[in-house]
Amino acid sequence: MSEKKLKILVIFNSLVGVIGGGSRHIVEVANYWSTSNKVHFFISKAGYKVAESHIQKDPNLNKEVILYTAPFDESKNRYLNYLFRTIKSIMELRKLKEKYDVVTAPNYLPQNMIPCMFMKGKAKRVVYFHVVPPSARFEVLKKMNFLRRTISIMNWKLCVFLARSFDLIFVVNEATRDYFIETGFPLEKVVVVNNGIPCNEIENVDVKIKKYEGVFLGRLVWNKGIYDLVDIWGFVVEREPSMKLCIIGDGPERGELEKKIKEKGLSENIKIEGWKEGEEKYRLMKESRVFVYPSYQEAQPVVILEALACGLPVVGYDLPIYQEIFNEYIITAETGNSENMAEKVLDILENEEEHRKVVEDAKEVLSKYDWEEIANYQLACIEKLL
Repeated sequence: MSEKKLKILVIFNSLVGVIGGGSRHIVEVANYWSTSNKVHFFISKAGYKVAESHIQKDPNLNKEVILYTAPFDESKNRYLNYLFRTIKSIMELRKLKEKYDVVTAPNYLPQNMIPCMFMKGKAKRVVYFHVVPPSARFEVLKKMNFLRRTISIMNWKLCVFLARSFDLIFVVNEATRDYFIETGFPLEKVVVVNNGIPCNEIENVDVKIKKYEGVFLGRLVWNKGIYDLVDIWGFVVEREPSMKLCIIGDGPERGELEKKIKEKGLSENIKIEGWKEGEEKYRLMKESRVFVYPSYQEAQPVVILEALACGLPVVGYDLPIYQEIFNEYIITAETGNSENMAEKVLDILENEEEHRKVVEDAKEVLSKYDWEEIANYQLACIEKLL
């Protein structure tokens, strides 16, 4: 590592509601960077409410938060919210007197990338793509209406175009890296990195009994398969009426999810615990027997890493990206086939000993997902730019 103390600015314009995996990633690595470098988080007041507990988890003098106020900052209309955050952040960034070595967009959204391009000085630009190309998320795009599908594809094309003005692109899988290389980006500009998990924290959580047969963890939005999840558990309960599912998470579609659970008569079998963090989250996971994750779109899901670290067998849809990352460590069902996934869940519950070795083998490879190692590797890549 370089002995020079870097000045790093993280532009955080995409936080609404709950903090997702990509946003957690930059907070975790930036917390490690701040032990020897100056790290500033540039974030709206409403966005800071979402991320405050994560950013302030390990306070130190090298870490600072720069807050700004934007019109419609707490609006439920995300397009309006992001538009005004983008405009206001550009105006506020131009006023900053601090000169930074690096400016970072924590994910591939325009509201984070565009303001980076308006920074004064010669700061190197870094962006994270926690996503797979459209060709690898066909099932999600297929379920969207024409307008949403068009917006999603155009957003991807815009962000790839914007990425050409960035000096370093971090991606979390080979599929996305291959896309960039095939599109003409230089090899050295696109680097594959891992997400991380707090292995020691998870290991230290001890539970005595199992309260739930199944558990789900994630943001409550349709592309995480939350409505399929209710159907899946409906099939499970048809076979075993006493079985219970714990849902850990929150999001804009929680009300619709609760409505479907009630309509299916599963209120006694499915409990939504809401958003949990740290020990409370890992305790609920360890109190369960199998992790059920019918998501339609993933890049490198932290929640599956957390589930494996908690010693849980994992069942998910057969997404191509899982073959690259998890190989034989998770069990897959036909994408979109709720009954098939329910059969996989029941098979695990009926043959737990048979699946235990796979889970133990998976835990042995989790060491490469240590946050400190990930942060140091990324910082070394950034230092090569300077």
